[in-house]
Amino acid sequence: MQEIVTKLLKKSSQKTNLLLGLTLLLTATVSVYSLLKPVTTTNENTDNTVHIGTNYDYKATVMPNILYPNGGTIEAGDAIFRKITTAIPVNLKTTVNFGDEITVKGTHDVQLVINANGLWEKSFPLDQQQSFEQKGTEISIIDKDYQIDLEKINAFIIQVEEETGIKSSQYTIEVVPNILGTIINAGTEWDIQVQDKLIFQYAYDEITLASEKAFTSTIPFSKTEVITNTFNLLGLALPLVLVRTVSVLASFLLVITLVYLNKSRLIIRKAPVPSQIERINKKYGSRIIQVSERENIAQKSIITVTSFKSILRIADEKELSIFFQKVHYDGRAVYFIVDGDFLYNYETVKIDLARNTRKAVRSDELYAEN
Repeated sequence: MQEIVTKLLKKSSQKTNLLLGLTLLLTATVSVYSLLKPVTTTNENTDNTVHIGTNYDYKATVMPNILYPNGGTIEAGDAIFRKITTAIPVNLKTTVNFGDEITVKGTHDVQLVINANGLWEKSFPLDQQQSFEQKGTEISIIDKDYQIDLEKINAFIIQVEEETGIKSSQYTIEVVPNILGTIINAGTEWDIQVQDKLIFQYAYDEITLASEKAFTSTIPFSKTEVITNTFNLLGLALPLVLVRTVSVLASFLLVITLVYLNKSRLIIRKAPVPSQIERINKKYGSRIIQVSERENIAQKSIITVTSFKSILRIADEKELSIFFQKVHYDGRAVYFIVDGDFLYNYETVKIDLARNTRKAVRSDELYAEN
């Protein structure tokens, strides 16, 4: 009956160890995962974008001529006849669009630039510098009509040529908006700088468009979002810090429990201490001759020494062999030397006594051990 109970307890202990081991493996895995995963993740959200658009629309103001008897302002193509054209009306519109409400503020002005193919350049203001600040999702920074007076431009070019004696083979006329400012959304600011030019080539007989009429630039809206990471367990999103703490603590407690339940198995058994006989025979076995009994001992004068060291010294001095006889009934051994009528004798202590009183034995065996 006692044997059956022992087997049942042993089987129950194995199941318990297996269950605790699997649980420890699970909690340790969760601990490592939660420790390696950062508590928070920083995301850069660029789903929304600021769009800045500049559009030009221009016409031509002509004198009465055979093509346009009434003269006036007409639709102009890419080429404008210089001899019959007195001015070029230009509409400039710059807008800012964004998905959310934003604030746009800054300054703007518009310049007319005449460039003599790199020989010289002259700017004339079409609009003085102005400040602006607006809110909304679609903001119009500039929406205004400007006039390019070709007669004044022609007169200026002729004067420069006459005074300098330099005549360029090609001139350009540029309408240049200078917009400097910032866009603000949710406390974040972006700098804006717009110089989308409308350029005409100014030749002897015609004026031609040399640039695009519509320009678009974008500014990615980047918002930093800090997300607290979670650990999903059976559909529940648990805070990562909580999972770390619980899993590490559970793993520690499971290790302590397993060690406690199996402490008897974990005790490291000490290696048996070799006896005095074993140590002497291992170290000096080549010099020792084992015999079964000592013959004619009664005819010898027995001299008993107190240490194996004395036996070694006598054997070395007299160049004699060392004999060994084991006394089976009490675990002792006798080491002796036969020298004529003399017998030098050394007896070891009992085996049990040597193992239980190691300190005393070692004092007698110091030479054998060293």
